[in-house]
Parts: sequence; structure tokens; C-alpha cells
Amino acid sequence: MRKARLARATISFSEWKKATTQQEAFYAVAAAAFGAYDLGNFSEAEAIAHRAIELASLFEENWNAGNALFAGHTVLGLLALRRGDVELALQELHTSARNRGSPQLRSFGPTMRLAKELVELGKKEEVIAFLHQCLGFWRMGSPWVEVWEKKIRRGLVPNFFMNLHT
Repeated sequence: MRKARLARATISFSEWKKATTQQEAFYAVAAAAFGAYDLGNFSEAEAIAHRAIELASLFEENWNAGNALFAGHTVLGLLALRRGDVELALQELHTSARNRGSPQLRSFGPTMRLAKELVELGKKEEVIAFLHQCLGFWRMGSPWVEVWEKKIRRGLVPNFFMNLHT
């Protein structure tokens, strides 16, 4: 799985670098932020995550705005955790879920990469609150949220199945 993630990261980062217009950058930015992070290029990941949030505000009526916002804040949260700033990571986690979603977020759901790391650090109630926030745009996620919440309350770390993407 790590090998596939790195291959996808390389492609995503390359697509970002090839973008010549603001709109092309906007469509590539979410995957590029995760791509740079996965490739270990943390300063670039931070810059791209901030750009994702900026581009989302410029294209706020576009279907992809939710993806850009969610990715930008999630990557900033992952970076905060790398620096040991758990409080900032929690803020970014909750901010990531404060958007109207996107076709992808509404159907496949959000990535739980940051949430998983925070559960592992014992931030159970905060992650459960985040899961419920996500139901604002991920209505199909209700069965998953219910299962994950039960596991977290039992002191377990859910594997989050297919929601560890990007």
C-alpha cells in the first residue's frame, strides 16, 4: 500500500507542477498537498496546503472547493502533528470538516489519516466530534461513523478501511 501511495504521490505532485493556470492548479492542489507530504517534502506540502485553502476561496462555488479545503487543512494538521503541536492538529482537523463537501467527500467520504493519528494519541472525544461533523457533508457515512465511534469508545483505533486514501 505504501508503494502505491508513493507512486500516486509522485504523479499528483507532477500534475501540480505542470499546472499553468489557476484553474489547473485548483484541480490538482488537493492531491498535490497529500503527494508532497507523502514524498516527505514537508515545506512544499505546507505551501501547497495553504495554496489549496486560498484557491478554494477563489473557486468557492466550484464542486472541487470542498476537496481543496479538506485536503489543505488535513495536511496542515498532519504537519502540525509532525512538529508535536497536537492542539493545532486538532484545530485543523475540525476546520477541515467545516465545508459543504464535494461529490467525492459526499460519496467516498473524507480521508481519516489525521483522525487516525489523533486517536492513536488518545484524542478520542475530539475525533468522535470530527466524525459527526463530517456527517454534515458525508450523509452516506453514517454507518461507518457509528462503527468507528463504538470502536473508539472501547479504546480501539479503527483501521478506517478505505478512508485512509490520499
